[in-house]
Amino acid sequence: MRLGFYVTGSATATYDDLIAQVEELDAAGFHEVWLRERHFHRDHGGRNFFSSPLVVAAHLAQRTQNLRIGLGARILSLDHPLRIAEDAATVDVLSGGRLDLGIARIGEQELYQLGFGTTADDARGRFEEALEIILSAWRGEPFSFGGKHWSFPEVAVGPKPVQQPHPPVYLVGISDSTLQFGAERGFPLLLAAAQPVPLVRRTQERYYSLLVEQGHDPALVSLPLNRFIYVGETDQHAEDALRDAVLTFIGRPDSTIRDFLGLRPEEITYERLLEDVFIVGSAGRCAEKILALGDELDVRDLVLTFNYFTLDHEQCLASMRRFVDEVRPTLPEPQPLSELSEVPR
Repeated sequence: MRLGFYVTGSATATYDDLIAQVEELDAAGFHEVWLRERHFHRDHGGRNFFSSPLVVAAHLAQRTQNLRIGLGARILSLDHPLRIAEDAATVDVLSGGRLDLGIARIGEQELYQLGFGTTADDARGRFEEALEIILSAWRGEPFSFGGKHWSFPEVAVGPKPVQQPHPPVYLVGISDSTLQFGAERGFPLLLAAAQPVPLVRRTQERYYSLLVEQGHDPALVSLPLNRFIYVGETDQHAEDALRDAVLTFIGRPDSTIRDFLGLRPEEITYERLLEDVFIVGSAGRCAEKILALGDELDVRDLVLTFNYFTLDHEQCLASMRRFVDEVRPTLPEPQPLSELSEVPR
């Protein structure tokens, strides 16, 4: 089981606090860190890196030694793909080949598209053209492009990424068209934190089936699973500490997390969230819940969200450190994908 950290802000964290947290997990031997892209959310109050993830990735490349640095995900329809290709390749060079580029088609609200001068109707076409351009640019050979959304004469894009043929490309999304698009290309798939286990299982099984249809071996395709977690001193301490933070976090008027739950509003209770989505409890209980996930899902890659921007940062750090010291030693060691003969069950 490879472990990652999904960087989000807390109620009191500064940018420096979040960088220090990433450095701490790098020293602790975590495998990867993931950054999101989001825009125009007033309640984030500057506590997140969401608006410029590739800028932060370049900084983390210089502040960490071993962590892979992932974008989960860059919204391709919002920016010129040549700029994304250049910036991402630069991060790959600065990090010594540690970039993972997650990609998404569209922002989570219409304001993303309107703010950057495009529309939701154009998003799919822009996304597909952008990906083609980025992959072509990374080859380092001169090329031109003539499409519906972007056209340009012959250009040579640099720098060339360290990783060849290119940095790994991860896909974010669970629609049928997204899964088909990813399976055709053999892309790894990032799975959202707020999806209940039955929905994750259906998504994984559907994606495995599509990968096989397209001639790809599912055992060689990573599906990192994101999960919210809080490790307390005791089970009761953890549940009490997180109750108000979670209900406020989920209950915000513009929260999109509810959309992933697949539940009616009256079904979204704290108890239901702890059962289906969150990993909350003492170190022992959290370890048991993670191991139980492995009985139902492919959790070769587990990406943990330790921070909540409705919870004090010191509480988030205390939970993270309990995980590192008490939970992590009980989890299975990671296996290289190349050594797996089948998808773990």
